[in-house]
Amino acid sequence: MLKIGILGGTFDPIHLGHLIPAEYAWNHLGLDRVILIPSATPVHRPQHRPAAGEHRVRMCELAAASLPGFSVSDMEIRRTEPSYTVVTLRALRQKLGNGPSVVLLVGEDNLPTLHTWRQVEEILELATVAILPRPTAGAYDLADLRAALGHRTVDDILARRIPAPLVPISSTQIRACVRSGQPIAGLVPHSVADYIVATRLYRANATE
Repeated sequence: MLKIGILGGTFDPIHLGHLIPAEYAWNHLGLDRVILIPSATPVHRPQHRPAAGEHRVRMCELAAASLPGFSVSDMEIRRTEPSYTVVTLRALRQKLGNGPSVVLLVGEDNLPTLHTWRQVEEILELATVAILPRPTAGAYDLADLRAALGHRTVDDILARRIPAPLVPISSTQIRACVRSGQPIAGLVPHSVADYIVATRLYRANATE
C-alpha cells in the first residue's frame, strides 16, 4: 500500500529544521512520498503576515527538488478560506482515493493543542498522526489532550514520534538574519538562500 506523508506549515521560509525531521520520517516510516503543503492563512498564527504564497511555494519546490520522494502542493495557497487541516485532508483523500494511507506529520509543539483543531476526530480518521520533535525547552503538558482524546489515542500518537535530531532553526530567526544582513547558509538549502537573495524577500525595504 502506498504510504504518503503530509507536512504542512507556513514555510516562511522553509528551512532545514523542517526538512531534516521530514527526511527522518520518510525513512523511519517507510514513506513513498512526502508532500509539503504551504498554508495560506495560518489559523493558529493570525498575527503573522507571511510572504506571498507564490514565494513560499517556490521555495518549497526548490527545497524538494533535491529530496527523492518529496513534492509540493499549492492546494492551500489556492484556497481563499483559512487553512484548516481537516479540509486539506478531505481534499487529499478525494484526490488519492481510498488506496494510499496518509500520515500527517505534526510538530511536537502542536501536541498540547491538537484537540482544539477543527474536527480533530475526523483528522484522526483521515490520517495517521506522527510526531516530529521540536527543540523547545521543557516537557509538554498533555493533560487536556488526554482528557479530550483518551489515553490510548494519545499514547498511539506518542509511539509514532520520529527519532530525528533536534534542529534549532526557526523561520523567525532566518527572517531576522536576512533583515540584518547576516548569512543564512546552513539554515536553508542553497537554492532557497539564492532565491531569497534574488527576490529580496524579508528585506526591511522589500515588498513581499
